[in-house]
Amino acid sequence: MNIFKYSVLSLLLLALVACDKKNDNVIAPIAGENFPQILNLADEGDGELEDEDKFSFKITLADRVDPKGESLEGRIVPLQKTVRVNFEVTSFKGFSKLSDYIEDATAFYEIDDCNTSEDMNIDLHLTFDKASGKGSVDFPAGVEEIEVEFETNPDLFDDDILNTSDRKIEIQLSSVVAGDEKVVVNTANRFEYQVLDDESVYGSYEVDVDDAAQFQKFISLFGLINEDVKNLTADEVEEIEVEFQYGEFKAVIVLKETEQIDECGEVETVNKEIEIEGGIEELSTDALEGDVEFADDLEQEDGSELEFKYKGGFKIVGSTLQLTLKGEYNDEETEKITLILKK
Repeated sequence: MNIFKYSVLSLLLLALVACDKKNDNVIAPIAGENFPQILNLADEGDGELEDEDKFSFKITLADRVDPKGESLEGRIVPLQKTVRVNFEVTSFKGFSKLSDYIEDATAFYEIDDCNTSEDMNIDLHLTFDKASGKGSVDFPAGVEEIEVEFETNPDLFDDDILNTSDRKIEIQLSSVVAGDEKVVVNTANRFEYQVLDDESVYGSYEVDVDDAAQFQKFISLFGLINEDVKNLTADEVEEIEVEFQYGEFKAVIVLKETEQIDECGEVETVNKEIEIEGGIEELSTDALEGDVEFADDLEQEDGSELEFKYKGGFKIVGSTLQLTLKGEYNDEETEKITLILKK
């Protein structure tokens, strides 16, 4: 063998050895069908007023690759067997013991728009220890989401003063007993429930429909983003309610015109409503006056979306809310308009 052939063979052998060593650290990818299912907390948080007597959190399966290939965006694929999910209250503020606030707990899932598992006497075997804050619940096969609901003491926080300190509970998933089902829980995300102070801006207020000036100010302000509101007269309106909720501003215009709806087999006559909603971007919640800003996107006729935004301030005097806002939408804007609202 000449020197040239010897050199070529040596280089080939070295390359093969190097490739073999390199592949020692390579991990073969997990095929989609073998990747474990993931159970998540469905929401990051929620909140209700001081005198609310319950709150809940939801556990859901994460989207995954559609095994049937019908959806490119993925979808929830229910479990084949029931698993046991463990969760716990990891922290709380504003009270000394969980048992002071949480009185009872139950769990259920929605079967259809009219029935839950509770209605069908399906037991998810929920357990919850108010001393340790730990609990567990069945996540059944064939189900996409379950809800755990806590019954709470509505009198614990219901006072007549403005509270500036946090009153909240944080919940996380801790583990799952899955047997041979390929499923894990997301232990990183959390759900935080906040008690909202109804002496602050949170809560529901009314526009005096019989006050022509106030009615017209409301129409000028929100007619900017809603043609139906823009064309309303006071004679058509039963009441107008404005509400600051957890993370959301909402205005509901209840019309005198009625319609019939089928509510789980029972036909009811109800007033028609127009709703305006916006996600809160800024809100002073620990003072009787401060800043407010909320916004959202509205779909246009061509399928595109445009953002509307309302920005201004508020002042609370007794049961009266003075709300001053300026609206911006589609290159148009309103002047600063002040609404005087009553709780």
